[in-house]
Amino acid sequence: MKRNFRKYFGTEILVMGLLLAAGIPAFAKNSGTVTLLHDASLHGKTLRAGSYAVEWKTHSPQATVQFSQRFKVSLFAEGRVERRAKKYEQNAVVYDTSPDGSLFIIEIRFANSNRVLVFD
Repeated sequence: MKRNFRKYFGTEILVMGLLLAAGIPAFAKNSGTVTLLHDASLHGKTLRAGSYAVEWKTHSPQATVQFSQRFKVSLFAEGRVERRAKKYEQNAVVYDTSPDGSLFIIEIRFANSNRVLVFD
């Protein structure tokens, strides 16, 4: 009985380790979280102030970006991924102001990364 337990326990540990190792790169490379301090628009659609999970798929250098809140997709947008000379210390959203005073997102920077999502 002890031998069977060890066999199954060892197999379970190995399987969990492989799943974890396979899943980490997918999450680490093309996702992050940002907090919008203000309502802002992106490609004509409004994102309300709050925290968002941001995921993107690159199409060299174009990217399809998904913003989600509480596991519900809020917005899809097209952008591009750029590499900068330095790594940023914290997540940041760069806004610009429209003539009417409203804000729109032009860039998202991620902590400990030199990759930036840029929106035209």
